[in-house]
Amino acid sequence: MRFSLIALVVLKVNSSYTEFEEVIMLKRVVTRMFTKSDFEIFDEPTLPGRMNLIKTVIDPKFEAITPTVLATLATASGDDAVFYPHIAKHLRRFKNPPVDTWVAFSENKRSYKALPHFELGFWPERLFIYFDILDESKASVQAGVTAEQLATALAKLPSDYLISNDHSSAKMNPATAANIAAAVKKFGQYKHSELVLGRAIEPDSDLLRDEAAQHAYINETFTTLMPIYQALTKHLALH
Repeated sequence: MRFSLIALVVLKVNSSYTEFEEVIMLKRVVTRMFTKSDFEIFDEPTLPGRMNLIKTVIDPKFEAITPTVLATLATASGDDAVFYPHIAKHLRRFKNPPVDTWVAFSENKRSYKALPHFELGFWPERLFIYFDILDESKASVQAGVTAEQLATALAKLPSDYLISNDHSSAKMNPATAANIAAAVKKFGQYKHSELVLGRAIEPDSDLLRDEAAQHAYINETFTTLMPIYQALTKHLALH
């Protein structure tokens, strides 16, 4: 938000469009590209300190990239779906600082946890691009999708994707045939098990130094996950 103020000052003091355009470009680079330094927010040990960094460093980047993600999701869905962003507010944090933070995308304007949805966010060790079926939406998914249908949908996951049964843990497993089968089995057997799948970018990745490549990776991941999302939600009332 600091850069918006700078842009306005430059516009007022100097009418040169070129200079104003350069400031706008600076704003775009700072707010749209995730970088290695973003992970440093997790080095702040206090709740107020980390919340301030999330709100001033990470959330503006979530806001800036949201239009691109929404356009990608709309195109990937065949323009059949309208998604809405939900940036994590961490309102239930009163003592310990958040261990992760994210923006979720769901077809419901008011909420996302009770529906299968997409997430873009940070753990201390990765920037993640995921499709989630949380505990809150599990029953509705299982009401219309058999274990066999779930396994068939997840079989489409490329080998460099990840899968787990717990959104509250950073640990993910490679999406091998064996791990997919194990995740499907656990999802069916244990009441509070979940499904999380997608890809991630580690702090030392070259993708954190190349904005175009980074955004292409994020958009490609959401596009790849969309057929799975559609297969598992076609029976649901999502609005």
